[in-house]
Amino acid sequence: MQSEQTNELAAALALAQSSMKAAAFNKTNPHFKNKYADLAAVLDAIRLPLATNKLALTQTTEVRDGGFVLVTTLRHASGQWVASEYPLPQTARPQELGSALTYARRYSLSAIACIAADEDDDAEGARQNNQVATARENPHVTRPEDLSDAKPRHDERGNRIDWIDTSEHRVERLSKAKARPVADMLGKAMRTAQTAAELVEWGEEHAEQVASLPEDWEKIFQARYQEFLDELRAQRKDAA
Repeated sequence: MQSEQTNELAAALALAQSSMKAAAFNKTNPHFKNKYADLAAVLDAIRLPLATNKLALTQTTEVRDGGFVLVTTLRHASGQWVASEYPLPQTARPQELGSALTYARRYSLSAIACIAADEDDDAEGARQNNQVATARENPHVTRPEDLSDAKPRHDERGNRIDWIDTSEHRVERLSKAKARPVADMLGKAMRTAQTAAELVEWGEEHAEQVASLPEDWEKIFQARYQEFLDELRAQRKDAA
C-alpha cells in the first residue's frame, strides 16, 4: 500500500538508509537460539536517520476480516507514504497478543527500513560431530534450528502420550513467514505453566494454534513441549 506518488519519499529514504547502521543483536531467542535485535535496538538504529530526512513511522492495530493486523506506515513530510500489514494471531489472552505484537512491530519496522533484525547463522560453523551445517533457504523465515531428538511416546495400548493432540484440528497451516510470531508466542506462553498438569491443560487449549504451524515446526514445538513436561515432572519429584 502506498500513496499515488512516492518520489520524494523514496529520495528521502535513500538518504536515510545511507546513514543507518545495523541494529545491535542484543538478545538471544531461548527457543531457536539465534541472536536478534529487540524492538528498542531496531528503533535506535532507524529513528534518527529517518527523522533527519523528514521521515516518520507510525504503527497502529486495525481489524481486518474479524482479526487484528498491525499496520506500519512510513510517512514523508510531503504527505507521501508507504505501508505494510502484518497479521496478528487470534488469541483470547492479552499477554500472548502483546508478545506477538512486539514481535510483529520489530519485524515490520526492520522490513520497511530494510535492516536486519536477526543474525544470519546459515553457515553456523561445524557441529559437535564436525559436520558442516547444510545451507537452508532463507534462514530468517523458513526453519528454526532443531535442537531436539525427542520422539512421540505411547502407552501400553499404543495411545500417544506427552504430546499435544492436534489430530482433531483440521486447520490450514500457516506459511513460515506468518508462523514465526505464532511459534514465538506459543513458546513463551508455554513456559508460564508451573506444573505438569497446567502444561497439559495449556496444550489442550492451544492445540489448534499448534496445528496451524508448518509441519516441521510443529514437530519441533511438540518436542520442546515434551521436554518441558519432563522438566516440570522432575521439579515436582525433587520437591517431594
